[in-house]
Amino acid sequence: GKRSRVERSQTPDSDQESTMTQTQSRSHNKTSVTRIRNRGDNGSASEEPSIGIVERVELTDFMCHEYADVNLCHKVNFITGQNGSGKSAILTGLVIALGGKASATNRAPNLKEFIREGRSRAVVRVHLRNRGSEAYHPELFGDMIIIERQINATGGTVSQFKVRNASTGEIVSRKKEDVVAITDHMAIQVDNPINILSQDAAREFLASTSPDKMYHFFLKGTQLFQLREDLEVVRQAITRSEASISRKKEVLPEMKAEKKRWEDHYQDMSQARDISTRMEQLSCQMAWAMVKEAESEVHTIDEGIVVFQKKMSKIDQKVDAEKAAIDAINQEAEELKEQAQGQLAQLEPLQDERRGPMEQLDSIKATLRSFKQTENEINAEARNTRERIESLKRDITVERDRLVDKDSAGRERLRETIHNLEAEVTDQEAEISNLQEQQKTLEDRSLELRNSEKQLKVDVEKSRRQVERVKTGLQELTQQTSDQMSAFGRGVKDALMAIKKTQWSGMEPIGPIGKFIKLRDPKWSQVIETILNKPLNSFLVETHSDRTKLDAIFRRCGCQSQIVVCKTELFDYSQGEPSEDYLTVLRALHISNEIVKRQLINLNRIEQIILVEQRSVGDKIMSSNNGGFPQNVSACYSVDGYSLGARGGGLSTQAIFLVRPSSRLGEDISQAIAREKQQLIEQNQKLKEAQKALNSMMQEVEALMGEHKRSSIAERKCRERINRANSEIQQARERLQSDEPAKIAALESELDSFSEQLESIQTQFRDHNAQQQAKESELRQIESDIALVDQKMAAIRDRADKVRRAADNKT
Repeated sequence: GKRSRVERSQTPDSDQESTMTQTQSRSHNKTSVTRIRNRGDNGSASEEPSIGIVERVELTDFMCHEYADVNLCHKVNFITGQNGSGKSAILTGLVIALGGKASATNRAPNLKEFIREGRSRAVVRVHLRNRGSEAYHPELFGDMIIIERQINATGGTVSQFKVRNASTGEIVSRKKEDVVAITDHMAIQVDNPINILSQDAAREFLASTSPDKMYHFFLKGTQLFQLREDLEVVRQAITRSEASISRKKEVLPEMKAEKKRWEDHYQDMSQARDISTRMEQLSCQMAWAMVKEAESEVHTIDEGIVVFQKKMSKIDQKVDAEKAAIDAINQEAEELKEQAQGQLAQLEPLQDERRGPMEQLDSIKATLRSFKQTENEINAEARNTRERIESLKRDITVERDRLVDKDSAGRERLRETIHNLEAEVTDQEAEISNLQEQQKTLEDRSLELRNSEKQLKVDVEKSRRQVERVKTGLQELTQQTSDQMSAFGRGVKDALMAIKKTQWSGMEPIGPIGKFIKLRDPKWSQVIETILNKPLNSFLVETHSDRTKLDAIFRRCGCQSQIVVCKTELFDYSQGEPSEDYLTVLRALHISNEIVKRQLINLNRIEQIILVEQRSVGDKIMSSNNGGFPQNVSACYSVDGYSLGARGGGLSTQAIFLVRPSSRLGEDISQAIAREKQQLIEQNQKLKEAQKALNSMMQEVEALMGEHKRSSIAERKCRERINRANSEIQQARERLQSDEPAKIAALESELDSFSEQLESIQTQFRDHNAQQQAKESELRQIESDIALVDQKMAAIRDRADKVRRAADNKT
């Protein structure tokens, strides 16, 4: 067969010039190389690439070649020859020299098969161009890099690399890692079919019509397979690093304190060394001075020095002791001050919480002041209106008294009729007022019932969902009686069978983790299963290659369990446990596999999560350490499914969503089924009671709506009667006014106008008063909230003052 390796470089409006060179070879076949160069219109060569160009390939005793020396240009090269003349051997030699594997060439199962028959070794050399600004370490490798690979038929080392500087001939490296670094830098991927397409790979690609195979070829050519593996390794490294960082952050304060103590100790030692040095200098000076003064006094002075040194030693010891005591006191005082600052820091959220109500309080007080001003204006206007009405009534009385002698019996009857009609209007208005109050009472009751109805509907729906959830859990538990592994998810049973049949580079995968865990007390079953939900289904492997194998098994079996790469080191975790007074998740479980136990400690901190039966007990525990968490406690959960605080989340109490019960923690399935059946009966009873209460409330709402409708009809009839009476009053007044002097009519007209104005003022006052009462009620509520926040702040300040006074007493 014949194959070619073609690289195209096109220049617009360029002519092509071809030259032919014959390769010198001592093999029994001849192979020719055709080199095509592009030139511009001016005849000059186009710009050549600077790095990564294969300029020469040398083969010695390689495949069919005894010796072949192929010079290549930087553009397009055609290698032609008869079948078996060694064309593919040139490309194979290029792949092998650049670090490729024998299997990647599809020519031989191993490197020894490339050695020419009857020879003990083969040598392949490739000359790579290394010029320009992007050259790979030109100070070491020069303008041309020679990569030589020697293949030995015998001996301990099958393959040896040599990387030379072509200019000096010096061997720069013998490591394959440097060959890989050079090819990576020059973007040469020998195992990428897009870079080097072997004859067999080309035939397979051209003959392949399956989308899966073509997509596989695409993934291989774009290196996405390798990228996925690299990303997985990075993800695992990140997970381990985050866990390590989390553990180291916890001990960082202690290390800083230890560092501070040693720094203080070092300073003390430095000062002591300086004092000692100074003392030696003074002793020398004193000795020489005394020698100069008189040798006879040397003995006496030496004795004095000895006494002095003994005193100094005792003084130094006392000074060191006092310094140590002072340092300890200062350290304790600093800790107390930090506690006080921590207490005061708790004031910030309370101050933020108080700031909002205070702003509302100021706004409401401003509104109430505005209401008071408006009330004074309304009262003044009402007082003036009443005075004017009284004045008009007196004027009308005087005028009527003056005309009493002229009044006839007909006018008295009209006045009596008007009086009776006005009394009827008053009675009907009182009836309307009663009906409106009744309607308001009915509307309030109806609104209250509708709100309760909404809540009951929510409760009914919640109970219905709970019943369905219990039924689903009961079905799953029933299924687990025949297949216990189904509790850990789909496909786990098949995956376990496949794991037993597979060879592993590390330990055999351990899993699912829940298979090795048993509860000591069944009452903690649901809350612990919720805390360790996904980890219970996980599998543990020792190496990343085993993870890849297990992932393939999971895909075949449809298993979705998590795979964790872990170390099998059995580290000591006792120093991280809290007091024996607390029940931790670790202490509530019996874990038969020590590796599983260490993994749950490492990732889920089960040795620091405590369990309590009552929420009030958990709240006290989580704030027992001067308002903070107890030592080595990271979280707390109650048996009824509440989180009572966690590091990073503070002391907030939150309900957690409990998972459906299963047999993953080794609980007796029959007991779990019995418990679920009892819970189903209780939930059905709650659903019936909620539905009954909802139906009763809906009937009461319908009855209220009917009563409200009847009241509205009665109100409409009263208003019709009032309209008729007002019409008759108007007619009677018109007849009466037609007989009375114009002055009385004008006074009564003005009186009616002021009476309507007074009624309007009274209505405005009632609305104003209602708004004012609402604001005053809101003001009292906000003042109550502020007082509660002030109490909390005062308590925090008291605790901070106590801590600060304790610190001051220490210093």
